[in-house]
Amino acid sequence: MFTIKDYIKYYKNTDLSDVSWNVMDNLLCAILVYLPLKTFKGEKNIHQLYIYAMDYKDKNDGVMEPKSYEFLDMIIHSNRYKDLKVSNFTNSVTDKSQFGAATFRIKNETVVTFKGTDTSLIGWIENFRLAYEYPTYTQTQAIEYLKDNVRLLKDNNLYITGHSKGGNLAMVSAFEASDLIFNKIKKVYNFDGPGFKKEQFMSDKYKRLEKKLVNIVPTGSTVGILLNNKKYKAIKTDALAFNEHYPTNWNIFGEYFIKGTLSTVSAELHERTTLGIERLDQEKVKVALETIFSSFEKQYSSKASMSLIDLKNFYNNMKNIDPEIKKYIDTIIDSMVKVSYSKK
Repeated sequence: MFTIKDYIKYYKNTDLSDVSWNVMDNLLCAILVYLPLKTFKGEKNIHQLYIYAMDYKDKNDGVMEPKSYEFLDMIIHSNRYKDLKVSNFTNSVTDKSQFGAATFRIKNETVVTFKGTDTSLIGWIENFRLAYEYPTYTQTQAIEYLKDNVRLLKDNNLYITGHSKGGNLAMVSAFEASDLIFNKIKKVYNFDGPGFKKEQFMSDKYKRLEKKLVNIVPTGSTVGILLNNKKYKAIKTDALAFNEHYPTNWNIFGEYFIKGTLSTVSAELHERTTLGIERLDQEKVKVALETIFSSFEKQYSSKASMSLIDLKNFYNNMKNIDPEIKKYIDTIIDSMVKVSYSKK
């Protein structure tokens, strides 16, 4: 079955006047933001970006970073993307947050895109904090990045995108945007990123966002169906287990994704991270998880090598964790493992 790679190969010499900017082009930007580059201010054209990126190619790790270089190689000599420019590329990992973003511009189109979780420990910690904290430190960075990088007089075709945690950041940045900025947004593409806490999901801001929001998840999603969101577009994929999460494996035909049906185990995981957590004391959830995080014998900014099963075994050996909280975490991790290792 065809994937985004086939789209780029087929359309790379097709002018935007013939095939307009679409969801696949936005997904391309959400992949390119994974380039492991050092932060830079100002703007680079596609050739300048390519030269700059080559200095960081040996820093590749994780799954998406090598893919980002593969796609950069594919578009460097293309007609469709020859005028693509990227500005204010941001890539930061500290003990407080893991955050990445970039602004792409081509003709009349502007795409602000946010990076998903990398291999740092803080990146994974932030994913758990989405369940009990809003806004997280990284979400605040995304809100400010959008505000700072939209040229209010020029950005008339504005897209906000991101994959995984980046999809959540895309939603949050638009969710909190001023009316002046929000009115310029055409679409917000959340590529398999987690949703909101209940308070934000039930708000008028979410109702405003919903009109422009497109939630795309694989049929066996373990990430995009976490927490509160709705109107998922489930996409078929030939990948198995957690590899379904990576958009380079999603099935497409031309400019469109191949529709599928969300799996039963993914639907169950969604329910457990929404209705399940509502029954718990949020402060107790926070205390329990932050206690676990504070016990890690490494800096938060360091690389993580912990699987879901490792995490479960780790906190099973801890004392003084509220039994209800522990039971809840058990069910979530068990569900994620079940989705990740179930066969199609």
